[in-house]
Amino acid sequence: MNKEEAVKYIEERNKLGSVLGLEHIKELLFRLGEPQNQCKVVHIAGTNGKGSILAFIDSVLQDAGYRVGRYISPTIFCYFERFQINDTYIQEREFAGYLSRIRDVVEEMEAEGIQGVTAFEIETALAFLYFYDQKVDYVLLETGMGGRLDATNVVDKPVCTILASISLDHMKILGDTIPAIAYEKTGILRDEVPCVVYPLNEKAMPVIEEQCSLHNITPIIPDLRQLVIRNEDLYSEEFDYKNVNYNIQILGTHQIYNAITGIEAINIINLDLIKNHKKALKKVNCIKGLHNATWRGRFEVLERNPYVIRDGAHNYDGAQRLYEQMTKHFTNRRIIYIIGVLGDKEHYAMLSLLVPLAWKVYVITVPDNPRALPATQLAEEVREFCNQVEIADSPEQAYQQARAQAGQEDVILAFGSLYYIGRIGD
Repeated sequence: MNKEEAVKYIEERNKLGSVLGLEHIKELLFRLGEPQNQCKVVHIAGTNGKGSILAFIDSVLQDAGYRVGRYISPTIFCYFERFQINDTYIQEREFAGYLSRIRDVVEEMEAEGIQGVTAFEIETALAFLYFYDQKVDYVLLETGMGGRLDATNVVDKPVCTILASISLDHMKILGDTIPAIAYEKTGILRDEVPCVVYPLNEKAMPVIEEQCSLHNITPIIPDLRQLVIRNEDLYSEEFDYKNVNYNIQILGTHQIYNAITGIEAINIINLDLIKNHKKALKKVNCIKGLHNATWRGRFEVLERNPYVIRDGAHNYDGAQRLYEQMTKHFTNRRIIYIIGVLGDKEHYAMLSLLVPLAWKVYVITVPDNPRALPATQLAEEVREFCNQVEIADSPEQAYQQARAQAGQEDVILAFGSLYYIGRIGD
């Protein structure tokens, strides 16, 4: 199987859509030798902030000299971004080789009547195989959707689990209340495996505490009494946590909370290293690692004069965080939006919050995504809150037109879906 055949195979499997359940992935991994249970895994679930928290942990571990595998979904810049070791994507030839091996096993399963293995299940199995073969020290693993029935939820004994910020998203599948969604997210918990919980999960906490108790866990929650925010601007966030000073370059007050969640998880990983007689993480690793961490597409400032920013806000909670940033930093600026959204998201609620800040809006249909909301429909919704709206044929065209319109003091902001923002500004 070459690269073109591999990509075509995944595209065909994608037509099966997302199917929650563990039967197929467990059978597939069993036939592949259970690689997921031969890796040290940090498993994270949540609505927003998963990638940022893992970016902080990844950077700290790399600063200490460890090899770190990350499995990411969705991706922003290219397909192979899903499978990373120390920020390096899997090579196309390697991907094709692993996929060929997995395809043979899937065909065996189908010959035995086990139908419907999805692209995400295949990709998850490929990630575990790849990371095991490459002898990474830790695998940082994001759930795709939910937790309990997510294809990543197959590790018997992770080093620790993390519950990031939990809010409303994927409600038709996960439930229409935060407690219902929290129940699905807590499905990644394991008996007596430490669990770190994002500190601002008040509505989800009763469910989290109940499920932790069932697994004989006391949840580890960052202590906000020991957090002092020193400075926030468009270059960095400075804060003290437990009497240590940190400076991070991933922007937003919520990223400070993500960072201290990561710090608590790093403490657990450090205990695992010490237990296994490996080099312990030092304070300097944590300070440098957090400072050097990057997570592109999350309130990422690409240019200044005018400001060009891209942000992956794609649900209402993400829109609230984005609103906080815009009103904090840009109260006296003209704002030009580029917006593309998926039809199954709370796009109207997002627009009602953010679009009143805009001077002008360019809307697009998110390319190559069957879930995309058509630009014509999006434009109708946007016009309820801003009368200067234009439809662009592509993200690139929208950016070019916005750039031509913007003065030196203006702000261009692209948001709405992770599936297109990588095409803005690069």
